[in-house]
Amino acid sequence: MSDKIIVDLTDNIANIGKPIEFHFDFLPTQGLLPYPNAQLVNVDASLTVTFMKPNVHVCGTLHCFVRGFCDKCLTEIERDIDVLIDQIFYKDIDDGEDGYVYFGSKLDATKAICDEIVLSVPTSLLCKPDCKGLCPKCGANLNEKQCNCDKSHSSAFDALKNLKF
Repeated sequence: MSDKIIVDLTDNIANIGKPIEFHFDFLPTQGLLPYPNAQLVNVDASLTVTFMKPNVHVCGTLHCFVRGFCDKCLTEIERDIDVLIDQIFYKDIDDGEDGYVYFGSKLDATKAICDEIVLSVPTSLLCKPDCKGLCPKCGANLNEKQCNCDKSHSSAFDALKNLKF
């Protein structure tokens, strides 16, 4: 497992327009997830790389394995998140001002893959889509049991309910 994804373009350059498959197991060294109590355990990258002279097209799937705690009920969970990547890498820095650049016969896809993960993962990590969370009064996990706490609540904004416009 590596902390970088370096693609050797030697075969691609010799076969212009021919897609070549690459597979990497990747473990980013930086925190890429928006979840405070989770970690990215592994990224399995399956990429198709096509040399289009002078640029390189990289597309594929990033299978991310995340371990952490549900944002609502704090249950420990493991989740697979698939992220698609479809990027052009430019030979010349002037062409790639807003994109990614490769040098010589090596393409470092690490930054592009990390960027795709950051932009594509859901903003919250839930144990299930309809997670009920924790009771704000007693802390019971409402997915496992129903508590007997008083559900009526008062708020500083309750006085606004009676305003008439």
